[in-house]
Amino acid sequence: MNEQRKYALTAGISLLVMAVVAGFSYGYVYSSLVVADADTTIENISASISLFIGGIIGWVFILILDVIAALALYQFFKPTNYSVSLMTGMLRLLYTAILGVAIIQLISVVVSINSHQDASGALNSLHSFESFWSFGLIIFGLHLTGLGILAKNYPHIHNVFSWLLLIAGLCYLGIHLSKVILPNMSAQIQQAEMILSLPMALGELAFALWLVFKGGKIKKYK
Repeated sequence: MNEQRKYALTAGISLLVMAVVAGFSYGYVYSSLVVADADTTIENISASISLFIGGIIGWVFILILDVIAALALYQFFKPTNYSVSLMTGMLRLLYTAILGVAIIQLISVVVSINSHQDASGALNSLHSFESFWSFGLIIFGLHLTGLGILAKNYPHIHNVFSWLLLIAGLCYLGIHLSKVILPNMSAQIQQAEMILSLPMALGELAFALWLVFKGGKIKKYK
């Protein structure tokens, strides 16, 4: 197995496993426990604190996989364009660092609840988690845009994958920049995020599958 194939498999498997873990930590744990009503949210987490901690462990696992994916993608695309590959890898590592700060906020939620502190502390930590993560996803959108540019210049990948990555990156940028610039339009932004959730997820997942099944193979294909 050549080096490029190893990097492609490492990145692709990391991205796919990450998607599964994110489905648990965010799609199941966070989304089911954290609801619109603040009091209900605290009651939910207090009653399911072990599940919430399990979600945090999942987030830590995601962070580790993000680092692995960033390094593997950098190595994979380095022969295509060293400068863009380096910048794209650094953007993902920056996003991962911000995600790490966000995860600390979730740990603070557990500390607040277990020490029976005022509920406002746990709620503030939840808000901080969402704020940090949303800001990080702006950086992540730039990372996906960079991947789209790299994929477009890679000789053995169909252009559809580069366009899916570019579209996903622009969707992340648009949604999470809007959350910063237009905080009073949260309802409209949330609706747009639901509509754009498919292209946001599809870009990286489709690319991950390509990496696993075809990335780095010697045979030329389009």
